[in-house]
Amino acid sequence: MEFQLVLVRHGYSLGNEKSLFSGWSDVPLTERGRRELRELRQVIRYPRTGRYFSSDLSRCRETFQELYGPHIVLDGLRPEFREICFGSLENRPGTQEDFMHFFRAWLAGHPILDVETYKAVCRRVLGAVAGLMRDCLAQGSQSATVVTHSGLIKTAVTALNHWGPEQWPQIEAPNGLGYILTLSAENGLRLSSQRPLSTCFQKDAVGAIY
Repeated sequence: MEFQLVLVRHGYSLGNEKSLFSGWSDVPLTERGRRELRELRQVIRYPRTGRYFSSDLSRCRETFQELYGPHIVLDGLRPEFREICFGSLENRPGTQEDFMHFFRAWLAGHPILDVETYKAVCRRVLGAVAGLMRDCLAQGSQSATVVTHSGLIKTAVTALNHWGPEQWPQIEAPNGLGYILTLSAENGLRLSSQRPLSTCFQKDAVGAIY
């Protein structure tokens, strides 16, 4: 049996604006973020799914309201879909070069203070996807949307494709966009196909919410 999972990244947040390591820190959307999400609604048709969830952090809950409310009701919060935990680096500012050096070391598996490791995030993401799929199928839903974070989306696409960590930086997850993943639970969790939401335009989207 196939299951469709739509992963959507939150809008432009205060953490993005201030260039912060805001993984588990609860930073809100900015007005720019809200405006950009409203603009995306005019050109992207987000697929209709059986269930709708969000990371428990406010930037994701606010994104859900901008993209789906008041048409769709949130079915619940899934903390397991939070961003990478940056530990003692949380809410610290960084330059583009700082982030580049950090993620190069992180993806190479080097220990960085108390930051959640790449392998730990992979395990968490695969467990989160498998658990969500199991819960939805048990309730008769063969599809779900989750508003989540860029690190989670990039890790999910990498891990489900069985790619190495060197592919992680190549996966694009812009604010307000993400991927439609078609999954199968036969012989373990398997990714059948993926499609970027950036290709789902108003004129050709099927089963969209508007």
